[in-house]
Amino acid sequence: MGVIVRPWLLGVALLGASALCAQEGPGRPNLARSADRNDWTAYFDYGAAAIRSRPRRADSAFYWASRLDPSRGEPLFGRWVAFWLQDIGRFEAYLEEIPSTLTLPEVVRADSFYRRSLERNPFVPQNLRVLPYAALPGEWLTDVGTQGWLAYAKGDYRSALERFGRLVIRNPQRYVGVHYYRALAFVPMHHFDSAGAEMQTLISTLRRRDTTGTTSHVYESKELVEYGIGLLARAQGDGAGARAAFERSLAENLGFAPAHAELGDLAFERRDWVAAAAEYGLAVELAPSDGWMRFRYGSLLANIGRPADAVPELKLAIELEPYFADPYLALSAALEATGEWQGAMRAIEDYLARAPRRATELIARAQRRLTVLRSGK
Repeated sequence: MGVIVRPWLLGVALLGASALCAQEGPGRPNLARSADRNDWTAYFDYGAAAIRSRPRRADSAFYWASRLDPSRGEPLFGRWVAFWLQDIGRFEAYLEEIPSTLTLPEVVRADSFYRRSLERNPFVPQNLRVLPYAALPGEWLTDVGTQGWLAYAKGDYRSALERFGRLVIRNPQRYVGVHYYRALAFVPMHHFDSAGAEMQTLISTLRRRDTTGTTSHVYESKELVEYGIGLLARAQGDGAGARAAFERSLAENLGFAPAHAELGDLAFERRDWVAAAAEYGLAVELAPSDGWMRFRYGSLLANIGRPADAVPELKLAIELEPYFADPYLALSAALEATGEWQGAMRAIEDYLARAPRRATELIARAQRRLTVLRSGK
């Protein structure tokens, strides 16, 4: 059976819930003695090395990478790949859209990893994506779409673009989602304008399908497409274009928390504190279990002169993501601003216990501040 990399943009994964799945975490894999157990990249690299032969162990490593830095989409995407590698027959049934497979609780849960990775970054690196396709039975190497993913996986983005482009030329309507694949390849090359053009073509096609009644898996994901367009506009310094795209994203789905957060950041940049806090307030209301979002909201409140309001948000962020170092440092500053010196010192100590070694500047700054606080100056 020939295997074709299918043209769905984000797949049925986007139909899954985006809330954090409540679960007991797996044990931490044993890293090399020289590895930094506070660094998400150490666990991600371990998982990427183990995923072909030990996908279950890789999943554990990706889990810990996501807990150490919940802002990153790569570990969540890795968990999606690791899930399918544990049962290729189930992956084949998933691609064939067998209803009994699509509705399995474990499949819905895995799809939520994919959705959440894209909420973190719609252009999250997807170099691992080809692995479950490579494990499928039958001839697959000759398929031009699969060849595109193989080139992407190796970092040969120009070849990936050429092969994905051949798919679009072959059948623009069938392979409309390949415009997203091409955007993925443009982003690591820093060709944000070209990536944006691909996404604009994609969203225009999706909107035309709205009027014709054509159905597609990507139909449910227009808020993510517009969100990606907004992030690409921000990367090019186009604040107005970004704001318009995020607003269009919310027109598709008013409950899409990441777009509210980005609008909050844009409001902060133009010094509209009221709008910034309002947008972030909506974001955390819509995603109450998202520790990364709580951290961003608390940091924003502290930065607009509301440290007393920031403290409970940052404490909640820590409760949700206790292994993530950054909220402890933000909490220390907010506590110090409210006169809680002892709490500020404890928060800095907690930060230093969790900070990855590569955060040299922040660690040095935290150590200096801790020295000052201990001296009572």
